[in-house]
Amino acid sequence: MSAVAFLLVDDLEENLLSLEALLRRDGLVLLKARSGDQALELLLQNDVALALVDVQMPGLDGFELAELMRGNERTKRVPIIFVTAGTADGLRRFRGYEAGAVDFIQKPIEPDILRSKAEVFYELCRQRQQIAAQRDELKTYADALAEAGRRKDEHLVLLAQDLNQQQITRAQQDVLIREINHRIKNLFSVTSGLVALSARAAGSVDELATDLTARLEALARAHDLTLPDLVGDEVIGPSRTTLLKLLEAIFAPHEDGRARISVSGADLAISGSTLTSLALLLHELTTNASKYGALSDPDGRLKVALSEIGEDLRIDWTEETPVVRTRPTERKGFGQTLERSVMRSLQGTLSRDWSGAGLRISMTIPLSRLAAG
Repeated sequence: MSAVAFLLVDDLEENLLSLEALLRRDGLVLLKARSGDQALELLLQNDVALALVDVQMPGLDGFELAELMRGNERTKRVPIIFVTAGTADGLRRFRGYEAGAVDFIQKPIEPDILRSKAEVFYELCRQRQQIAAQRDELKTYADALAEAGRRKDEHLVLLAQDLNQQQITRAQQDVLIREINHRIKNLFSVTSGLVALSARAAGSVDELATDLTARLEALARAHDLTLPDLVGDEVIGPSRTTLLKLLEAIFAPHEDGRARISVSGADLAISGSTLTSLALLLHELTTNASKYGALSDPDGRLKVALSEIGEDLRIDWTEETPVVRTRPTERKGFGQTLERSVMRSLQGTLSRDWSGAGLRISMTIPLSRLAAG
């Protein structure tokens, strides 16, 4: 496998040397840039697994560099961790996340924290390289079997094709589930920060925002909302909760005191990898409703009904808006991939029914899958 590359961006040479000393390891190439323009040149010439970017630089600062990276097809998926010596206030963090950052590191840098965060992206890149190599090897093997089958037995051809497709699908799912795990681990801390930021932007931290922030932080620490660590081979800690508790945690940042979100129906236990996948899917749907759907309208309503029908769990997601709207653009990218993957892994189905007054999504999942994995 080829070496993994990290990009270090800082206008001070001593800071670059310090980062290089902390991160140096076998199999890792550290590319150094003293300006945003130099960083862009290196990004266009190299495949980078992580960019560690100083926020405060003369000329093109860290935020502006991140925005340019997100606008380029080659660099828009490179994860960015901002390194800042300034005050890590809510407004600065909000701008960073909006520009595409996955995390912040405060100066002076804690070596263990830096190495731990960098290790996640190093291992993820290694996994992708390994999957690509396995895919090429499997394709070669399948092609050889197919050629032999054409000469001898048609059944061998079908067997080879099926084996090849199953292995490739499993390899792709491994990468996706690691990405799901990384995003769900950051879900509670990010939403908590946004709630607090909204209150500060209004001029004061009101009791509602304080309460929501405390509830989110408490839920993230709670025993029954601990999620599995899928980066390693073992599941660390319990991974179980109920559907109502999960929905409560996801909806909390979007409540505004007007009871615009309602949940009804059976409360069922959920655990294992099913919890991780379903939690992120419901969070994506909620974010979408908040930006473009019912929750973006002050008079909009979101209703979620949970029911057991035979051997299936049914989730009816209904968004109601008083004003007739045009049909929203279909989701693409990670959200669409996540949706298909979750439904396939849970052996479930998902359908949409759009009208000018709102959106209805119906999901069915076998009850046996709620505690699987």
